[in-house]
Amino acid sequence: MIEFLIFALFTDKSGDFFSQINMPVVEERSFLASFVPSEVPRQKKKQVAPKLLENPYTAVLAMDLDSGKELLEKNIYRSQNIASLTKIMTALIILENHELDEVVTVPESATKVIGAQIGLYQYEKLTVETLLEAALIPSANDAAVALAVFDAGTEKAFVEKMNMRAKKLGLDSAQFYNSTGLDMEYVYSKDGEKEESVEPFGNRMSAHDISKLVRIALKNDFFRETVQKGNFEGTSVDGEFFHEKPTTNQLFGSFLNLKGVKTGYTELAGECFVALGDHEGHEVLTVILGSADRFGETKTFLSWIYDSFEWR
Repeated sequence: MIEFLIFALFTDKSGDFFSQINMPVVEERSFLASFVPSEVPRQKKKQVAPKLLENPYTAVLAMDLDSGKELLEKNIYRSQNIASLTKIMTALIILENHELDEVVTVPESATKVIGAQIGLYQYEKLTVETLLEAALIPSANDAAVALAVFDAGTEKAFVEKMNMRAKKLGLDSAQFYNSTGLDMEYVYSKDGEKEESVEPFGNRMSAHDISKLVRIALKNDFFRETVQKGNFEGTSVDGEFFHEKPTTNQLFGSFLNLKGVKTGYTELAGECFVALGDHEGHEVLTVILGSADRFGETKTFLSWIYDSFEWR
């Protein structure tokens, strides 16, 4: 029966097709309805949103992952620094263009990166799978750079691919300058003088566009499974080097029943966090940028959502 309906729906003259066999239109509607979520979140009466987000630099978005319905939002279209949430795009590009068992030789540039690392050695060989896990679980910058150079030859070339992919995905607020999310600096002289001034900048995106990117990434089984892990363990392909680090997600194991996704922090970006909570089988995606307490605030508004919405 299903094969019959699919053929009918995709026939150029589907209207004539159904009329010829005298099939009720309700059958077609029933078939299409199967693609619509059976339950959507509805706010309970007399439930007031929590008083938080007093910081004007904070943006937050919470949505029902299945339907895409927004449950809580503030400043969601404002482009701002996103720190290591950048690695979600880095991982997506690698997953779209490489097999997990491909072998990466660590370049010197990856061993010199600052910030969070797993301690890679130059010329060490690891699989794409291992490096992706390192980039997503403990947010290792050296793993992200190694993957970027492996894919595009240089990190600069990889960043061009990041911006092109963002444009194709309709992420209009996205501006990428590196594969890690680290803050960078402009250095310039004033009026020809020898003095130099430094102006920091970093990768930017809106909370709304981040939610779109994460929903795409979560369709990949490897990405979804990886961001749920509480610890990273990886070994070089020759078995000589072993790396281990815990997740940066401090809310794993809490009553929120989190299934990911990614943290980020730099001085410019403040505290950032994308979380995926599971409430009675319904997944809630949250994005918070520019927070002074990403875990505390995420805990507060996810708790409110769990208490204030019902799916029916």
